[in-house]
Amino acid sequence: MRLKNYLHQISPILSSPDAARRLLRIFALVLLVGILGGVYSFLLFTFNNEISQRRSYMSSAIAEAHTFFTTREALLESLSLSATRKAKINVPVSEEEIRLLLGQTPGKQWSIWLTQRMRDYLKAKQLNLLYVSNGGHVLRLYNATPLVVGLPQATLDQLEALKLTATLSELWLTHAADGHSRLYIFIRLDERDVHSGWLGLEMDDREVSNALSDHSAGEFTMFNSQGKPLFSNSHKPPPEQHLPLLRQQDFFGFVGNGWLPEQLVLRKQLKSSDWQLTYSIDLLAVLRALWPQMLGALLFCVLSISLVCLLVRRLEHRFITPAIQRIQALVESELFSRDVIQTAPVALCVLRRSDGQVVLDNTLARQWLGQCSEQLGAGWIRDAFDQHSPCLTDYFETADGRHLYLSCAPTRYKGEDVLLCAFSDISARRQIEAALEQARQSADAANEAKTLFLATMSHEIRTPLYGVLGTLELLGRTQLDTQQKSYLRAIEGSSATLLQLICDVLDVSKIEAGQLALELSEFSVLDLVHEVVQGYAAAAQSKGLQLYACLDPQLPERLIGDVSRVRQILNNLLSNAVKFTDSGRVVLRVRLLAREGERVCLQWQVSDTGKGIAHDDQAFIFEPFYQTAGNTNVVAGTGLGLPICLRLTHLMNGTLRMVSEPGLGSSFSLSVPLEQRCGNAPSTALPPLAADLVYVVSPVRELADSISGWLRRWGARAHIGAPDDIEPDTTAVLLELYPAAFGQRPNLTWRGPRVLASGDGAHEPQFSGDGWQVNLNDLLAIQRAVRQAHSGQIVHRPQDSEPHAMRPLHLHILVAEDNVINQLILRDQLEELGCTVALASDGEEALALWRDTAFDIVLTDVNMPRLNGYELAKALRRLGCSIPIIGATANALRGEDALCLAAGMNHCLVKPFTLRALFAVLAPYERVAHEAL
Repeated sequence: MRLKNYLHQISPILSSPDAARRLLRIFALVLLVGILGGVYSFLLFTFNNEISQRRSYMSSAIAEAHTFFTTREALLESLSLSATRKAKINVPVSEEEIRLLLGQTPGKQWSIWLTQRMRDYLKAKQLNLLYVSNGGHVLRLYNATPLVVGLPQATLDQLEALKLTATLSELWLTHAADGHSRLYIFIRLDERDVHSGWLGLEMDDREVSNALSDHSAGEFTMFNSQGKPLFSNSHKPPPEQHLPLLRQQDFFGFVGNGWLPEQLVLRKQLKSSDWQLTYSIDLLAVLRALWPQMLGALLFCVLSISLVCLLVRRLEHRFITPAIQRIQALVESELFSRDVIQTAPVALCVLRRSDGQVVLDNTLARQWLGQCSEQLGAGWIRDAFDQHSPCLTDYFETADGRHLYLSCAPTRYKGEDVLLCAFSDISARRQIEAALEQARQSADAANEAKTLFLATMSHEIRTPLYGVLGTLELLGRTQLDTQQKSYLRAIEGSSATLLQLICDVLDVSKIEAGQLALELSEFSVLDLVHEVVQGYAAAAQSKGLQLYACLDPQLPERLIGDVSRVRQILNNLLSNAVKFTDSGRVVLRVRLLAREGERVCLQWQVSDTGKGIAHDDQAFIFEPFYQTAGNTNVVAGTGLGLPICLRLTHLMNGTLRMVSEPGLGSSFSLSVPLEQRCGNAPSTALPPLAADLVYVVSPVRELADSISGWLRRWGARAHIGAPDDIEPDTTAVLLELYPAAFGQRPNLTWRGPRVLASGDGAHEPQFSGDGWQVNLNDLLAIQRAVRQAHSGQIVHRPQDSEPHAMRPLHLHILVAEDNVINQLILRDQLEELGCTVALASDGEEALALWRDTAFDIVLTDVNMPRLNGYELAKALRRLGCSIPIIGATANALRGEDALCLAAGMNHCLVKPFTLRALFAVLAPYERVAHEAL
């Protein structure tokens, strides 16, 4: 229990984010302690090993010293044993040995024999042999050293004091004089006779020091029995105060006065005396001997400590610190998530999958849901965890009328499957959606009302307008005088203007309502340009303007696009250019901008030299019904032409740009992408020109360049400018291009074939005295004229029979029309086409007439009372009617054709329609005269 309580106490410390850092540092500290312990053990072992080696050196030195003294004691003892009492005085001796007499008392003298070998040994060892008699007389028996001094009196006194001592073996004595010490070893000459005297050896201290000195063993010091140093080579001998206490004991260890030892000492007593020999080594010397190991250990410690510190720092930086930061971030993230959940503007709750209980929620969830979560949680969990089609969203309304949107996601929380639910208060959005829905319905109703209004106005205006235009067309086919024809043209012009205004307004409405669709068809660029330019040629000539077109020779012959919309844009632009230009010229330029596969981009540019558009008006020129001020001498327009052009351009994915400068003129550029069909059919134009020379002359360089390019495309060799030689080449042709009338051209001297192209020329080459005359804006006519000028023959182009010539159709037609005037107009138009007519005022009357009479065609108005045209067509088809049914409507909105076809009709005519349009629809059902009823 105590261990458990202790672990509980330290658990917060070990479970904190810094616990890993603490554990790592503790491990590093333990590792460092281990490393330092190992280094200490290594140094201690090395030190002890060194001490052991030093001790062996000291022991060896003491052993040698012991041997040194032992040999001398043995020598002295052998001499004493060889001493004899003198028996005979005269005994013959040899040169190898001498006899020494010891003592002065006759009859009691001793004799010692010294051989030559013994004398050599004494000399080699620097030993002096002497004898001290019982009376204190000193006799030197043999001197091996050159300097011999007397025996000190102190030594003699010691010998005298010890002569009566019976148990005395060797006697060691020393004496210092003149800075040197001498060592004496005495032995009783006869141990049995205390009065036999002393036989001794004298040794110099220097000789003893040389014998005892050993560098490996350190410095030596010899102490006597009283602990006084006798011989030493040490500058600081070991202290002597401890020697008396350790007499007769050997010693090895450290000695010193301080807390740190100073010397390593080995002391032993010489066996033959009570003297002691000490060898000492300075501790610093021992340490200096160990400096490589100590330095290596120090470096190892420093390196190990640095490496451990670096490793700890690296681990902390690489693993511990990021882990702590992640833990702190995780803790902060959890705290932040809790704060976010509590402060979120949506209701959040977590539902347990097993039982649907709420395991976590915020304040809004408790406020908004109340008991709803307990009631609906099981259903949400079942739908959200469905493996096949999980439902993660839901709408519901709380008891207090709050609309909530549920967005949930299956997840895990605290080791179990849960469903995270987020509830958004969409009450305000529901109110807004309801308001928007009401507004949308109102807008749809307004749009439908607008569409209905436009359809009604179109029908109501076009219906009487059809009566006006139809009557005028029929009136024009009667016999009228000149004044009546003038009045008729004025009325037709005003009616056409009114019709154009209605068409423009309807076009704008169609574009805004998205009811205008493009109708793609194949067309010729040359024919389109010729058509639109010729449409305004008369108006330009009446104002004295030059109107011409410059076409890029690289233009394709046939393209696919909505030619009617392109024609409408060009007509608007040319109409404005001619209307607002008083003098100068109006030019239509067409050039190829880009070609990519089957897609080409053409630019149509209409430039004039009119007054231009003021800078303040240029920003609003494309706004509907906007008109510039200051044009008092022109007929006011509706202000819808340019806005319609811009909207049609955007509908065709094109661009329309304007550049205008007041006083210089305006330029409108239309860029439209078109499609070029692969494998176009060969051109229906005339064969290519011969490779002959054609001189092109024109006051307008741009016009000359354009026509020259087309001539080269056709195979001729075009040269811009008049020829230098008056005498022409027999095959050369002079082509003169004048935008003005023929009467305004200069007279050029040229004797060869000549082609004159001007704005008022004929569309077929006409030969006159000056040459061939042709229209400037008809490129194919210019080609034919040049070909005829080359050949010199007049070729008449065969006239194709008009396929739409209005001839009697011999049809019996049932007409259903509720407007009386339109009934009369339709009857007169059909009778003009050679048809018989039966009139009906509504669909029911027409249905009754059809049952009674056989008809070839039924022509019915769409909007009629009682039974309209759609219902009439459906009723006729149900009754088995197989004859063509043609609808006529004044509604020009999009989808009218589809409604007519869906009702069972074959065609649909938009009022007001001309007599030719009516003929084009009826012509396919023409009867021969004998088949007419």
